[in-house]
Amino acid sequence: MRRSLVIALKDLRVWSRDPAALGILLGMPAVLIIILGSALGGVMSGGGSRINVAIVNQDSRILPIERSDDRAAKLEDALTGSKRLQDLFVMERSYDLKGVEARIADGELSAALVIPKGFGADLASTGATLIVMKDPGAPTAAGIWESVVRAVATRYSAVVVVARTTAQAAQNTNSPALGSHGGLGVLVGMALARGARDDALDQVKVSDNVISGSTKVTSLDYYSLSMTAMFLMFGAMFGSFSTIRERREQTMARMLVSPTPRTSVVGGKMLGVFLLGMAQFSVLYFFTRFALHVVWGDDMAATLLVACGEMAAVTGLATLIASLGRTERAVGGIGPLIIQIQALVGGAFFPVTVLPAWLQPIKYLSVVGWTMEGWRRVQVLGMGVPGVVGPTLALFCFAVAFYLFGVWRAGASA
Repeated sequence: MRRSLVIALKDLRVWSRDPAALGILLGMPAVLIIILGSALGGVMSGGGSRINVAIVNQDSRILPIERSDDRAAKLEDALTGSKRLQDLFVMERSYDLKGVEARIADGELSAALVIPKGFGADLASTGATLIVMKDPGAPTAAGIWESVVRAVATRYSAVVVVARTTAQAAQNTNSPALGSHGGLGVLVGMALARGARDDALDQVKVSDNVISGSTKVTSLDYYSLSMTAMFLMFGAMFGSFSTIRERREQTMARMLVSPTPRTSVVGGKMLGVFLLGMAQFSVLYFFTRFALHVVWGDDMAATLLVACGEMAAVTGLATLIASLGRTERAVGGIGPLIIQIQALVGGAFFPVTVLPAWLQPIKYLSVVGWTMEGWRRVQVLGMGVPGVVGPTLALFCFAVAFYLFGVWRAGASA
């Protein structure tokens, strides 16, 4: 282990004296984070300028009546059919309450209206309640939706008050005036006045339900994580450069014929790449968190665990790239190509949620994709170490697969 550490520290000294390497590993990601975060400022979302909300109608599926007589369905149709609301909201209908709650917690929806079971029957008797579920990470958007729902609830309350007062007046009098439009108008006016005086416009109440577990991510937050994930992969290229250079200068051959075990030599090279990446991650993490005030999440241990998983994958990738390119020039062409494809597929340049739903799982073919998934769980969902075990294990699987393929490729071409 001591010999492996000596080899790793030697590689770190060589890389630290290379201005070009430091520029690529530290300078470029910092510049890109600032530029992208500033140019694409605001909250990251795939729904454009409109607010993503859902309407969960739990009553219409229960009441065995025609939709024309279904009060819950009429409310749902009134909201989704409004041209003004369509310009402001992206409204989707759903019957899956738990699914909608999960999407609000995940930040995909800003709010939702729940029309509870029995709404229509309660509206005709004692009074009904509508439930608004809100994302605390989007208070403005959720507040706009809540105000719309409250306005609709007030209107429905007024209609109920009018109907009840009119019916009561009709029962208490046999005046012929009730049969005329004028007489009916008087009763409607009396009903509205009574409703306003007696606070009866609360016939339809609105209940708040704040969904915990989500944090809105700005462009600066997003690109700080994505650019860090992408540029950590460049450590694989530098590890490959080092291996090929030492192979060309016969340094590797001299180490292999020395008393130093082959496992110590290979382990030292891999440890050097790992330590380089962790040092790079530490600098970018503290720079973005404390200088740019980027939200990484509350659990630093979970964030660090995912970074270790990515660097394990990067060390395996270094072995693979070194086996594919026999010269530094070849590595200079192969390495960036592999890294850019991994970054593009993994969502380093744009959220994968903008892709069609059937294409989004492609991110799981990428080291960057799994790294972003792990960090997103900490950043957006507030998860800790248990929540990132899955993505971290996936990254270690990449490490093993890259390393074994690289060793097989090197042996086959020897």
